Amino acid sequence: MTYEYKVTHRADGSVARETFWKEGQLHREGDRPAVVMYRADGSVERETFWKEGLLHREGDRPAEFWYRADGSVEWEQFWKEDQCHREGDRPARVWYRADGSVERELFWKEGQCHREGDRPAQVWYRADGSVEREEFWKAGQQYTPSKAKPCEGKTVEIDGVKYVLTAAD
Repeated sequence: MTYEYKVTHRADGSVARETFWKEGQLHREGDRPAVVMYRADGSVERETFWKEGLLHREGDRPAEFWYRADGSVEWEQFWKEDQCHREGDRPARVWYRADGSVERELFWKEGQCHREGDRPAQVWYRADGSVEREEFWKAGQQYTPSKAKPCEGKTVEIDGVKYVLTAAD
């Protein structure tokens, strides 16, 4: 196995980027980032986790982080085998305000903006935590959710008599 560690420096000599490679592909063992980018002041700006050349991180943990100058997380993103993805009904991309509160969430499955069950796949939050805006997506396509009632139009039979259900206003 061939492992390489590469450092890119700025003109002033400060470290701009560190990368870790295995067999010519971005990769780092031990659940550590394979790419670390630094600001001119030496603080970490971005970290990405790679496995055998693919953006990827195990264990429902983000594979990409962008940090503010103060070190707080500005946004994080979950990746599985080079696709933005997160299991369960949890966001794959999350933006945070400087105070740590959630500003925006995006739900992704297998590289596409997607959320099941007529729930929003993109949600923007106000500073007080209330929802400011929502967008609905399935398989990478934006749509408008149905306002139909779940039982409307269904037929039921009671004591041998068939009834068609309608929505009550």
